[in-house]
Amino acid sequence: MADRIVAQRGSQQGTVAVLVPVLNDHGRLGSTLASLVGQGVPVVAVLVDDGSAVPLTVDARGYDFDVVVLRHEVNRGIEHALNTGLDYIRQHGYEYVARLDNGDHCAPGRLAAQRALLESEPSIYLVGSAVEWRDDAGRVRFRRVFPTAHDEIVRSLHHTTVLIHPAVMFRASVVDSVGVYSTTFPAAEDYEFFFRIARRHRVANLPDTLLVTRYDADGVSIRRRRTQLRSTLRVQLSQFRPGLWASYYGVGKTLARFLVPYSWITAAKAARGRRSAVVPA
Repeated sequence: MADRIVAQRGSQQGTVAVLVPVLNDHGRLGSTLASLVGQGVPVVAVLVDDGSAVPLTVDARGYDFDVVVLRHEVNRGIEHALNTGLDYIRQHGYEYVARLDNGDHCAPGRLAAQRALLESEPSIYLVGSAVEWRDDAGRVRFRRVFPTAHDEIVRSLHHTTVLIHPAVMFRASVVDSVGVYSTTFPAAEDYEFFFRIARRHRVANLPDTLLVTRYDADGVSIRRRRTQLRSTLRVQLSQFRPGLWASYYGVGKTLARFLVPYSWITAAKAARGRRSAVVPA
């Protein structure tokens, strides 16, 4: 692995490190990085090239933030890519970590709003937001809003996803108490990571739609669906609370999903998203 500073401006104090794993860009990274311009807080984009067939290159001109490229010579998987980025972020003393996936876009002010919450609420260690999914033609497929209070988020985590990985920001220091991403829950490394954080620290969601994420009909939920379901089930069992109905519901729902076509689940999400739709920022 090698790292490369593409641009360097300003100090690290209060800077938000935006962690973006990349495997074969397909021309999406430029618009993703452009959404970080003018976020109202100091930003460094930490890109982890996870063994792309064509090594990732970035022209940092025109951005008002630093860009760092870290490189795996071979593809090691997203869990390793995330941990490579976290290692760099912690070594360089950045205070906040925001996740973003290649092809996704931050709403204006997303990073400022999330950092402001973390600065005003020292007991909160991770914050997400509502999310909108759009396809490559720009059509809204669905939106989802999530519980904002810690207790409701924790209860909901036992049976559904209420923290969306590329929409979260967390304190880099949380790694000191909960550790890095696990490599033993493939395709559900974020779900398990969130549980560990929520078990030790308060978490929250902002009610605003601060992320537009790319709806990918061939994404991980399709390509690695059974792997993701197995990992999800293992996480739910490891966090099972006999006195909590949501634990039983979550395990039952995950088992049922082994039998339900993913197209049905997508349709249900779309219907639920339309019912809870909010105007994007």
